[in-house]
Amino acid sequence: MVKERASEPRRQTRGKQRMESLLRAAEEVFAEVGYEGATTNLIAARASVSPGTLYQFYPNKDALAEALAAQYARKLEGLHGRVFRGGIASAPLSELIDATVDPFLEFHRGAPAFEALFLAAAVSPALAGRIRVLHDTVALRLLSLFELRTPEAKKEDLQWAAETSIGIFRGLLPLVTPLKGPRRGRAIRELKTALARYVEPILSSRKI
Repeated sequence: MVKERASEPRRQTRGKQRMESLLRAAEEVFAEVGYEGATTNLIAARASVSPGTLYQFYPNKDALAEALAAQYARKLEGLHGRVFRGGIASAPLSELIDATVDPFLEFHRGAPAFEALFLAAAVSPALAGRIRVLHDTVALRLLSLFELRTPEAKKEDLQWAAETSIGIFRGLLPLVTPLKGPRRGRAIRELKTALARYVEPILSSRKI
């Protein structure tokens, strides 16, 4: 009896490690072939386990997608809390752009299956709605930063500036994401240059 109780934490640890390994494999497969192209057999093979072992932890592909998407949502929620701080509103524009752009680039770099899951509507409506709210909140929080930085500007103009800035980021994200090394660095600089040239005349103007 004592021996069984002693071995229980080890089994729980092994089970948790196995689940994490399966989620990493699912993430890689979803990112490479998309949600529709992914199968439990492909994911099991990537994790170097049998399909039967996978089914002990996740009954199907949907369960893997849901667990992975929930993990992304938690990370994105934490990211929002760290990025949008009122103190950065008065920082030099280059620092403001670094402080808001770099964390989101890192999030997408560490969440390669993010777009594949949500573009395919592969998660529950509740979780998809949670992610949409997080994305929409970016615009509101960016607007708040712009208002703190340029309080005399018209709110409608700053709303457009916030939405357009997000559009620039999302539009250039597919260019940045697959790159590595110097090419990735160059692509990030181009993204930040585009943002700076767009928002600088807006945020430095006394009347918009």
